[in-house]
Amino acid sequence: MSATSARNTGTGRAARRRPRALALACLAAAAAALLSPWRAGAAAPPRAAVQLEVRRAPGTERCPGEGLLREELARQLGYDPVDPTAVQQARALLFRGPGREMHATMEIHDADGAVTWSRHLVAYNDDCRELVMNMALSLRVALDPSLRVQPALDTGLRAQPPPAPEPPFEAAVEPPFEAAVEPPFEAAGPQLRAGFGLTSVFGLLQDTSPGMAVHVALRYPSFSLGLEGHVQWPATMKVDRGLVSTWLAAASVVPCSQVRHLFACAFVSLGAATTGTEGVAVNESSALWLATGPRLGVGVPFGNWVVAQAYGDIVLRLSELRVETPTAVLWVPPSVGGLVGIRLDVGVTAASAAPARRAHLDRGPWAPR
Repeated sequence: MSATSARNTGTGRAARRRPRALALACLAAAAAALLSPWRAGAAAPPRAAVQLEVRRAPGTERCPGEGLLREELARQLGYDPVDPTAVQQARALLFRGPGREMHATMEIHDADGAVTWSRHLVAYNDDCRELVMNMALSLRVALDPSLRVQPALDTGLRAQPPPAPEPPFEAAVEPPFEAAVEPPFEAAGPQLRAGFGLTSVFGLLQDTSPGMAVHVALRYPSFSLGLEGHVQWPATMKVDRGLVSTWLAAASVVPCSQVRHLFACAFVSLGAATTGTEGVAVNESSALWLATGPRLGVGVPFGNWVVAQAYGDIVLRLSELRVETPTAVLWVPPSVGGLVGIRLDVGVTAASAAPARRAHLDRGPWAPR
């Protein structure tokens, strides 16, 4: 066939297209080979799924519970890992420790109930929110596969294990999971305390009168029962050409309730008011004293044994008290008066310690609430 006829049939044009098509096919194959590792590396990492249970021991009822822990865990992971049908189970227990410490013990169980991970965290100054945030961070590290140490490839050399990280400031060294925690100021028996102080009454005798008081008390962490004795020095008033003075001696039973440094009490006093005169004759020199009322006060501790206290009473007189001669009534006090006092309260015996509380997180199936 001639060259003219070959051009007319298109055979030469097809021959020229073959190298170009072959080059395009090679470029497509090379691009697919280069992009396949990138696509594999861009695949979404696997997500963790776990059941979550949070329990709060007595004394931690006001601490955030499962809601805040789940919310913070989802924020750190970028998704919510809590799934009621998950194989893994994460369990946490919040409880109080000595002083103002808040503790948390955590475990992760596999499908067979075996413990695969556990932690013990501590927060101070009653900071439950900080404790829950640290719990979320620890659980995130335990659940996020990207944060786990990957095993080294087998290259003939055995990789050395990484050094153990230093625990954070808030986290204590892990004790055994069933840890006995000694309560701070929670004594099983009372402490015997005693003290003395100065008082001043007004509105009860003829004039404002100073005095002194002594007391003993059985003191529990938030309650006390005390017995007080006090004497008010004579208050004197002038009547015609004579003088009339009255002094008071009484004993009081005082139950009190205490919250931190503040205390509130009620008291009942029983005693005698004695009157002395100069140049005046009165009918009776002694009368029954019966009174009751409330008390409010504050204490400032100095160590574990000594407390300085200031308090004030509203005194409601229940007995009749008057100074009178055969011909006239010289003085009748008001039925309501007041007393203020300062005193030192000293521990005589130490309170007997309560048995250590055991913080226990049940193994195996989760215990019912």
